[in-house]
Amino acid sequence: MITNQLELYFKKTIPTGCVFALLPKTPTGIDDFKKFLLDTKPKHLIKLGSLGPYRLMHKQLEVFLQEANIPYTSFDCAPLMNHIFIEQYENQVLENYRGNTTAPYVDPQALASAIEQCYLNPQHYYKNYNTTGSEQYTINHIADVLTKNGFPVNKIEHTGYDQTHATLKDLAPDFQLMKTLGRAYIDDNWTPSVSEDLPSIFGVYSRTFEQFVKQDQNIYTQSFIHDRWL
Repeated sequence: MITNQLELYFKKTIPTGCVFALLPKTPTGIDDFKKFLLDTKPKHLIKLGSLGPYRLMHKQLEVFLQEANIPYTSFDCAPLMNHIFIEQYENQVLENYRGNTTAPYVDPQALASAIEQCYLNPQHYYKNYNTTGSEQYTINHIADVLTKNGFPVNKIEHTGYDQTHATLKDLAPDFQLMKTLGRAYIDDNWTPSVSEDLPSIFGVYSRTFEQFVKQDQNIYTQSFIHDRWL
């Protein structure tokens, strides 16, 4: 059963013993997932990590995985292009939590291809890959692309990390630090750097955001239960 948009790009069946996972951004999400891992003891975990503030939680989980001897591969992502339609664009309003800084949005098609190359492959065990597109986009650039392709943007609404990740407020010290890390977008114009991991290691290349919008409408207009965790 398909649970998120990214799985629509997979061309290969995930083999037995391999788990592909998204981490729910909830107060008990990490602990629930740890229990699942100890109960099932997968041969290989492939997860979507983060290049943003939520990397704090992923790094803690990775120490747990190493001590539990559960091989993992983490694709540490800049925002997926899908994020625009999942959690940033609605009713002609485009949400922006990055201030004036940019984002190297990653093509879900390229990401899925790289993930499939890792299944049960020891070469990729206990590895983290920086997963980005090849171009940095400003929020105004994103708005222009959307408008030109039939998704008009009448307003760019600026918000903060504590609004976009409000489900994590009960993780008091972690959330406090993640809010501080999230402020770097606005205070320091910080953004994840463009990485060559996808082309140099996996031989795959990200399409432009405009190509994604034009070509993948049949995918990003669908909605699945776990899309909000992408």
